This record gives sequence, structure tokens and C-alpha cells, in this order.
Amino acid sequence: MTLVLIILIALFGALVRTVFGFGEALVTMPLLALIGFNLQTSTALIGVLGLLVALPATIKFRAQIDFAVVRRLVAGSLLGVPLGILLIKTVNRTLVLHLFGVFLICYGAYSLYKAFRKSTGKVRLHAKGWDYVAGMISGILGSAFNSHGVPVVMYGTLKRWPVDKMRGIAQAHFVCVGMIVVASQVASGFWSLEVVQLLLIIIPLLFVVIPFENWISAHIARETLVKYIYVLLIIFGGLLFFR
Repeated sequence: MTLVLIILIALFGALVRTVFGFGEALVTMPLLALIGFNLQTSTALIGVLGLLVALPATIKFRAQIDFAVVRRLVAGSLLGVPLGILLIKTVNRTLVLHLFGVFLICYGAYSLYKAFRKSTGKVRLHAKGWDYVAGMISGILGSAFNSHGVPVVMYGTLKRWPVDKMRGIAQAHFVCVGMIVVASQVASGFWSLEVVQLLLIIIPLLFVVIPFENWISAHIARETLVKYIYVLLIIFGGLLFFR
């Protein structure tokens, strides 16, 4: 029964990532912890599955990707990763998660309010240097809390990127950073025979569910999808706050 739940949770995470472009770790990690699954194994499993799901999405949205932005985001993430490791070693983890959760809830609620009022506001953070800052925050939260997708998506909403461009940039960024994360997890001994066995079961199922998830994504209006993203930010903020 536990094996079935692990597989269903992993596939649900793939659904969230495919449809919305981010957030699978914030959904799956608490659920796996809820059923008592080993944290280290969960981290390794979700890390590689997130990378595998991001690859076809990157190919799908490749025409929408601004690779110059991706390079700056990745450069910032490389600077942020060691800072994130330092963060979890020196700062109270619960306090940081709570503060980040409250920020996501406030930002998501405010943006959702504006979306329903049809008030888009002005494009913010024009300078290219902000790409490095967003990437650094992504690297910090990614290495510390496996949450590197959320800052990039939030940054994209501030920049008023079109939905497909935001998803393409987020996926390309995740592929680059994800390869580094997975390699570091392997080097750190996170992988085990159990991880390999689960991957052998789940990966074939991804070939079945991802086309279905792409179909769902294609049938959601872009304006509606943006509102769903804001709702997800609120939900993820709640998950982080009560984590």
C-alpha cells in the first residue's frame, strides 16, 4: 500500500509540474513525509523526477525561452547554492520557512486580487541585473528547501512574462540547476537501491501520464492559468508555513 501511495504522490507531483511549470517538490515532499517515507530518499527521488519532467517541457517551450535570461538566472543560482547550504546550517529552518510561507501567501493573494480586478500594473524590475538576484534567491531556496522554482515564477510574474515564456524559462532553468542538484545528491550518498527501484517503476508511467497532463495544460486558458498560479503560491505558502 505504501508503494502505491509513493507512486501516486510522485505522479501527482509530475502533474503539478507539467500543468503549472513548478511546485512539484512543495506538493510531494510534505505528502511523502506524511506517509513516513524517508526524507533523504524522498529528496533524491523527487529531484531526479523533477529533472525528467522538466526536460520534455523545455523542449516543448524552447521557442519561448530567452536563453540570455536563463544564463543569468543559472549564474545567480550557482552563487546562491552555497549560501543556501550555509543558511540551513546557521539559521533556524522553521523561522525561514514560516517567513517565506507568509510572503508567498501575501504575494499570491495580492496578485490574485489584482488579476480578478483586471489590474495588471506596470512591469517591474527592468534591469538585467535582477535576473542574477532572482537566480541567487532560487539557488538559496533550492539548496536549502528544494524550492528553487517558486522564486523564478514569482520573478516572471513581476516581469509580466507571457505564460509560455515564463514556463519555458522556468523549465530551462530547472534543467540546468536540476542536473547540478541531482549530481550533488548522488555524490552526497542520497541515492540508494530503493531510489533506483522506484525510478524503474515510475519512469515508464511518466510516458503515460505526461501526454495527458499536457492535454490538460493545453485546455486551460492562459489568463485562467495565471490565476491558478497565484492560487498555487498561496497554497504552497501555507504548506511551507505549516511544514
